[in-house]
Amino acid sequence: MLLSAWRSSSGKPVRRGGLSPDEQYQVSRRVRELSRGFTGNRDLAGERYLGDPGLLGAYLLHFWPVSYSQTLLCLEMFHRARRAMRSAADWRIGSALDVGAGPGPVSLALLDSGAARVTACDRSAAALALAGKLAAARGHTLTTRTWDSTAGSGAPRGPFDLIAIGHTLNELWTGHPDRIPRRVELVRRLSNELSPGGRILILEPALTSTTREAIQVRDGLVRSGFVVEAPCIWQRDCPALPDGTCHGEFAWDPPPGMVRLAHAARIGRETLKVAWFVLSRGAGGAPAGGGAPASEMALTPDDGLYRVVSDPLLSKSGRIRYLVCGPLGRFALSAARDIRAPGVKEFFRRGRGDVIRFNGAQKRETGWGLDEASRLQVVQEAARISSRATPAE
Repeated sequence: MLLSAWRSSSGKPVRRGGLSPDEQYQVSRRVRELSRGFTGNRDLAGERYLGDPGLLGAYLLHFWPVSYSQTLLCLEMFHRARRAMRSAADWRIGSALDVGAGPGPVSLALLDSGAARVTACDRSAAALALAGKLAAARGHTLTTRTWDSTAGSGAPRGPFDLIAIGHTLNELWTGHPDRIPRRVELVRRLSNELSPGGRILILEPALTSTTREAIQVRDGLVRSGFVVEAPCIWQRDCPALPDGTCHGEFAWDPPPGMVRLAHAARIGRETLKVAWFVLSRGAGGAPAGGGAPASEMALTPDDGLYRVVSDPLLSKSGRIRYLVCGPLGRFALSAARDIRAPGVKEFFRRGRGDVIRFNGAQKRETGWGLDEASRLQVVQEAARISSRATPAE
């Protein structure tokens, strides 16, 4: 589908089959150029790169599937989080708004995951036209609206059950000293178009700089009354800042053609990394809080829910440790590698994004530790997606 759309929009003969050797060489060079413009000097962030047919092909054949899959995975993680928290009912998306939609990877993910109606808005009419064609190829109807999200007015009117802002905030007001307050205010204005019980999904690149700025936007929204429903359990200013960072990372099975293209461009895509948040407006606009200050909380993390926010780490003492985040904030949870206790063995199989509950932890100099008497329960495992399965599968 993406190959056909690229060939058609570039004036190339539309034919079946994968990239020819010449096409792969040409596209891989532009994928590398686009990647450097996104992650190196970031000189393409916020620019109209989709007007270049070569860069459009690079985006469609490499970055489009990434954003599409990230959206599906984050939605699945949100639904799993609701189940883990024993939320009362399934949440379905009747209507959704995709802000900064470009050629529609987030819009298509929303439609493929069951959204009844999606409105895609972007400043590029050409990108929106392509998004509409891609949606039609999938059997969907996509409503499009030309709108510059930095404009003070003119946003599509709701109500929307979900407003998605995918890889867009980091490209707005770049270089401005007040870019974080501006982005917070944009999300606040957009939230006025939410239906009762509606949510906002924010996706941002997992670079250190863009992730930290995404967290700062998250903190600004929490202070103004929003609740982070996923992936965060902690509901105050993120404890990863100012020196650290935090992002999601998912195992995935990308399309074979994309794997070949990434290898040719010398770009690794073994996992999907993304900074993401699902937020809702707090009741009555009151600050979200998240419980009492840490000094007033329980003295141990026993029986609270904690999300694993790092890969496994090996400490100098030979213990395996993860960073976890939950009711007591963010800290290291560790266990000796030779522990054989049945209640702890699941600890060594954890991955970033899992939600766990544990008890019997002992305070250590650098966090908390599990021993033979401890117990651990896996409440939620991180999502995974295969390109060889449809979203329904």
